Amino acid sequence: MVTQVMRYNSAIIDFQRKRGGDSIAFFVPFLTRDMDLLDVGCGPGTITAGFADVVRTVTGLDLEPKAIAAANQMVATAGHANLGFVAGDMTSLPFEDGSFDAVFFHAVLYHLDAAKLRQTLAEALRVLKPGGLIATRDADAGGNVIYPETPGILLSLDLWQRWYEHSSNDAVYFGRRQGAVLRSHGFVPVWSGASHVNHSADAPTRRETVEDAKRSLESLAEGLVQRGLADRQEIETALSAWDRWGSDPDAVYLRCRCECVATAPRV
Repeated sequence: MVTQVMRYNSAIIDFQRKRGGDSIAFFVPFLTRDMDLLDVGCGPGTITAGFADVVRTVTGLDLEPKAIAAANQMVATAGHANLGFVAGDMTSLPFEDGSFDAVFFHAVLYHLDAAKLRQTLAEALRVLKPGGLIATRDADAGGNVIYPETPGILLSLDLWQRWYEHSSNDAVYFGRRQGAVLRSHGFVPVWSGASHVNHSADAPTRRETVEDAKRSLESLAEGLVQRGLADRQEIETALSAWDRWGSDPDAVYLRCRCECVATAPRV
C-alpha cells in the first residue's frame, strides 16, 4: 500500500528522533538491564533506540523493508551493539515462544482492525515469557488541546487522519481503551496513564512545530491527491493555517498519548 511506503518520510523521522525519549519514558521504570525487549512496528527505529541504554537487548520489527533499512543505517551511525532490526509481520512473529521479557507497541495498535489486532496480541503473548511485560502508547484525539482551533487547523488534522486510514471511526479514541483491549486479549493491566506531546512550549518550539507540520503535509500531498483523499485547495488551506497558528504568541498544541503497561499471565 502507498501508506506503508510513504509513512517513513524524513519529516516524520526527524520528529520521532526529537521525541523518542518522551515516547518510552512511561515504560522505563518497569524495565531492568537483564531484559530482552521487542519493539513491534518499530518504523525507522528512532524510538526503539531509546531502549538501548535501558535493557540488555533491543529488537525492532517492522513489515516495511524501507523502514528496516533506515533503522539499520541509524544503528550503523549510533553504534549500539545491543540493538538490532528485522523485517517481519506482527501477526506472525519470527521468534520462538518466550523469547522476550518485554514487548512494546507505539502508535501501532489503533491502526488495526479487530482480526489483525487479535492476531497481533496473540503473537505478542506467545513470544513473551510468563509474567513478561507489554506496553502500549497510542493516540486519543479526545485528549488533544489546540488553540486557536481554526477551520484550517482542523482540516490539517483531518488530512493526517485520512492518510493513516484508521480501521474504524472510533480508532482515533483507541488510547483510552488500551487497558480494556489488553485485558480482553489475555493480559493483566498493571498501570495506565497519559502524557501530552507539547508542540507550543515557547516561540522556537512553535516555529519548529509549524516546520514539522508543513513538511509532513507537503510530503503526503501527492499521495493524498492521487488516492482521492484530498484536493490541492484543501492542502494549501491546511498549510496556510499552520503559518497563521505559528504567528500567534498564545497558540497551544498538546497531543494526547495514552499509555498502558500490562503483564502476561504466569504459568
